[in-house]
Amino acid sequence: MNAPQAGSGSRATGTEPEAREPAGYDAFISYSHSWDRKLTKTFQSRLQDFDRPWYRPRSLRLFRDETNLAASPHLWREIERGLTGSRWLVLMASPAAAASPWVRKEIRWWLTHRSADTLLIAWTDGTLVWDDSRMSFDWSRTDALPREEMDGSFDQQPRWVDLRWLHSREQAGAADPRLVECVAEFAAPITGRSKDEVIGDHVRRHRRTMRLVRSTVAALTALLLVALAGGVTAYQQRNAARSQTLIAQSRQLVAEASSISDTQPDLARQLLVQAYRLAPTAEAAGALVASRGLPRVIDGKGDARGVATSSGGLLAVADDRVRLYDLATGALRASLEDLDGSVAAVAFSPDGRILAIGDAEGGVRLLDVTSAGGPKTLAAVPAAAGVTNELVFTPAGRLLVLTNRGGSVLDIEDPARPRSLESLPPDTIAASDTGALVLTQSREDLSLGLWTLSGSARVSRAATLAAPSDRALVTHGRAAFSANGHLLAVVAADNQVRVWDIADPTRPAVRSDLNAQGRDGVSSVEFSSDGTVLALGGSDGVITLWDVSDPFRPHSGARLTGYPAFAAVSGLAFGPDGQTLASIASDREQRTSARVWAVSGIDRTSTVTILPTEGTFPPSFSPDSRLLAAGGNPTTVWRMDGLPGPHLASTVESLDATGQASAFGPGGHTLFSGRPVVAWDTADPAAPRKVTPQAASSDGATGISLNPALPLLATAAGPLAPSLEVGTVQLWDVGDRTRPALVDTLGGTAADPQAISFSPDGGLLAAPTGEGPVRLWNVARDSGPTVAGSIGTTGGKATALAFAPGNRTLLVGDAGGAITTWDVSRPAHPLRRGSAAPHAGGISGLAYHPGGALAAVAAQDGRIRLWDTSDPDHLVEIASLATGGLYPQASVAFSADGSLLAASGDRGTRLWSVDLAAILRRLCAESSRITREQWEQYLPGQRYDPPCV
Repeated sequence: MNAPQAGSGSRATGTEPEAREPAGYDAFISYSHSWDRKLTKTFQSRLQDFDRPWYRPRSLRLFRDETNLAASPHLWREIERGLTGSRWLVLMASPAAAASPWVRKEIRWWLTHRSADTLLIAWTDGTLVWDDSRMSFDWSRTDALPREEMDGSFDQQPRWVDLRWLHSREQAGAADPRLVECVAEFAAPITGRSKDEVIGDHVRRHRRTMRLVRSTVAALTALLLVALAGGVTAYQQRNAARSQTLIAQSRQLVAEASSISDTQPDLARQLLVQAYRLAPTAEAAGALVASRGLPRVIDGKGDARGVATSSGGLLAVADDRVRLYDLATGALRASLEDLDGSVAAVAFSPDGRILAIGDAEGGVRLLDVTSAGGPKTLAAVPAAAGVTNELVFTPAGRLLVLTNRGGSVLDIEDPARPRSLESLPPDTIAASDTGALVLTQSREDLSLGLWTLSGSARVSRAATLAAPSDRALVTHGRAAFSANGHLLAVVAADNQVRVWDIADPTRPAVRSDLNAQGRDGVSSVEFSSDGTVLALGGSDGVITLWDVSDPFRPHSGARLTGYPAFAAVSGLAFGPDGQTLASIASDREQRTSARVWAVSGIDRTSTVTILPTEGTFPPSFSPDSRLLAAGGNPTTVWRMDGLPGPHLASTVESLDATGQASAFGPGGHTLFSGRPVVAWDTADPAAPRKVTPQAASSDGATGISLNPALPLLATAAGPLAPSLEVGTVQLWDVGDRTRPALVDTLGGTAADPQAISFSPDGGLLAAPTGEGPVRLWNVARDSGPTVAGSIGTTGGKATALAFAPGNRTLLVGDAGGAITTWDVSRPAHPLRRGSAAPHAGGISGLAYHPGGALAAVAAQDGRIRLWDTSDPDHLVEIASLATGGLYPQASVAFSADGSLLAASGDRGTRLWSVDLAAILRRLCAESSRITREQWEQYLPGQRYDPPCV
């Protein structure tokens, strides 16, 4: 214990005398920190209320045990003087007080120098039991008093009051009869009067005081009301004006962040965090969710030498040194600065274990980047003459080193002992990732030579290609092979890029010429890992994405801007999953900048990741958010709790050739699918086990919905269901998951995949009818469903439904692209609330966030939008999510913990982060603090207060 500090611990409530004589007190209150000090002072104040005018104690001394007696040698003398000058000791009894050395020492002193009859006990906590037969406390049960000090001290039951009911100052009102009774019990002996007399006199004085107060208040109230009315109005107007100002500033910062999102993405991140900090507007929340699409910037110095990505999730950035980053988070993993010679090129091996660094003299250094202690050099060899232009690893354990004089082939099966196999032809400008093809260009006629590379590393010419341009050589980086070696892209003059089909290297065929639409030509090209996207880096700093999945009909997509106008993009590298694109460029002042862009196909995206699922059936998260079932053709189960991201746990057997909807049960260990219903035990997600043995085949289900309160589920019939129209809803009892039982078929229903929904209390089921309106059904386990009401729609047939969590608000999406909220707390008389019609096509998916204030809407127009639904009467669009292109027929679902949004469609399952707190932390981690100059520019006149401190 520490010594009491000034202003705490034991001190008198009145003024201490200067002399060292004992001060005069009527009572000394001893208590422990276990009872609130403010309550002790309130108790003292109520005790003093009984003294006026005939009783005025000189003061009551307070003590609070919260420090160490040994730390202050003079403290006990001060306490002892207070005890000596007091006539009564009031002990606030509790187990903590009984264990306190301070309180126990005070009790010992008191019982030594005073009569036990002058000790009053206020019982605040613990147990206190008096044994009349022994005329002593029952110490086997009493823990609120110290036995050692008080055992045998009383010859009759001491006076005490029970204050265990008193927990807050709100309970300590002066007129509370319980407190008056308790305080009077102590005031009577202290003042020498009877308890009834004390209470009666207190009540009379209280009444006189109240009459005086009421008359005074009445006189002042009239005056105050006028002033208060004006003051309250002014206060409310001031707060409203301030709130509107903050909202306007927040929206302005969101707009400013959008305008600089590519040119200054780090500053844009800071502005978005500050915008949400000023006011959590719908615009700010939407911008936060979409912020995953902001590029990450890595600044450097010197000439840009290249970028490379690994299958292990690393990004290598080469300028005057080589730095390794986590591709997903941007965190720096290592900086390699002790390299011999200047860096000229970098590349990773296919397994991501080895990094090759080429220098300006044809030398190559091999490093193990998986070593626990950081990158470890395995070998450094002079590979070829000339400046290294490009390094290409092959799956066969070789490394192709391309220089400005040709190059060589190294055998690196043992990376610690690389050996040279053969030289590459002079003027080699590109090599395929397979290691089977190399490209050369003649300096005489500028024609291109396509060469094959044999297993023994010998090269032979396969074909000669006409020069794409008769005016310039194709320099390093301006030619690229697709990963499978079937396509070749070569930069021509005047922003033209020619694409050849070289699946048969002996018969290359031109498939298309791409117009890059740049200002200063194309400086680099790169294929995505699946060969469907070609990225063109411009000499003007602009990157253009092209879809070349059909080489005969290529079309352009997103243009990635943000580099200075004179910063030529000299290096490009797609991430292994094709969802990121790294680029590097340097300007005329040798300022290098690498960027990491979030892409999907030829479009930008704000998704966290894209899962390669098949089928358009609704996704379903387990109740603990650890698993996701998606696709449906077949259904795949994904673990969501792993690092660095989701990974495939298993594939569930599909009992229908056309696929089937699936959904997790409330317990989280059962996945239901199909029609008839089939249950799968997913306690081990890696090995789902069918627990419905009689279900050998299924008719498929387009949609499935689990009742959150009852062991019931509803399914919508699939296209092959016999004797049922597609979408007909059936209700199933799944109390015994090994034998799901059909309860009823709901006549007249015709539900789309996300058009069946149970209310949160489980008592209502909503499903569309074939004619258009939505029918509401009362459901229970012990009786069949009955019609409770219906909802009409104005935009055509209802195509998607979702109940809000916690209440009976139903969100209805229709074929006309409108969404409408309905209050169905009285199913027979539903009340229409708010409506919006943002989509150009019918609504295909609806989902409420578990918090209830956010909804996701997907539609046939391919857009996925987020809506603020906190006010059902006024739906506010928050964001239109960047999905990486249009995403028609999508269905949506939020994770149970509210952190993720999933959208499943014909191009996989996309995931977005919607956890705003996590997004704010990420934005702060990804950006440097806003400077004072930037703050003054965007928040003029406001005190500098960076948001990410």
